[in-house]
Amino acid sequence: MREIRYVILDPTGNLTALVLDPVSGEERTRITAALMDRCEQVGYLCSPEKPGVRARLQMMGGEFCGNASMAAAVYLAAGDGLQEGRETEIILEVSGADTPVACRARREKAGWRGTVQMPALQKMTDCRIRGRQLKAVFFPGMVHLIWDGDPLSGEEAELTLRKAGELFSEPAAGLLQWRETAREAGEMTPLVWVRESKTMVWETACGSGTAAIACWKSLSRGQTAGVSVSQPGGILRAEAEWSCGKAGRILLSGTVRLGEEQKLVLPA
Repeated sequence: MREIRYVILDPTGNLTALVLDPVSGEERTRITAALMDRCEQVGYLCSPEKPGVRARLQMMGGEFCGNASMAAAVYLAAGDGLQEGRETEIILEVSGADTPVACRARREKAGWRGTVQMPALQKMTDCRIRGRQLKAVFFPGMVHLIWDGDPLSGEEAELTLRKAGELFSEPAAGLLQWRETAREAGEMTPLVWVRESKTMVWETACGSGTAAIACWKSLSRGQTAGVSVSQPGGILRAEAEWSCGKAGRILLSGTVRLGEEQKLVLPA
């Protein structure tokens, strides 16, 4: 038997387990399966491969995750003893991102706030799935489908997302049911599918999905756009820069709650 250390963090309700000990690829499959009844996603905190980077975050399906990146930055900042009212920058390697990811962690009276610079937008296209016209927003390792029509039933949403997994080759895909409530605000219900782990999760909050909404709004207006997105777990904020007809920097921010380290017993 082997004990594996992990910690569960809560970035805007999107419960994320970070595994803290080095594990093999075969062990990751078993650990992910064991932890998924306690969280919505699993990431592995590893030694970095590049100089000047604090750590590497490897997600369970090789996808990029903004919420998990914020969570990892907060965990590391807490370990550094960051005091209330102070902010620090943490540079991470993250699966699904080709270049190091800049994160910021701020310790506040009520907890933590994280900010992450998301990977660059790759492209946006229209697509038709199961008779519905959707907007497809592509990031490295992830495609998000935005639906702003009448709400879909749970079954229809899952069928639509499974079909998207057949059409696109990305490691992960999301279906974002969006309802705008104000010019810079709206509500979203995110459903996320990960190819490698074969998981389909109704997430309480989705960072890359929030960034996708901001990019869509920015493109629609032809200018930089920010949006506050209310999700079952709370509110995430994203801003997408737009200049000279091209997408620029994308920033995502939200609250993060830090849990206590725990141990998982892995049978031999």
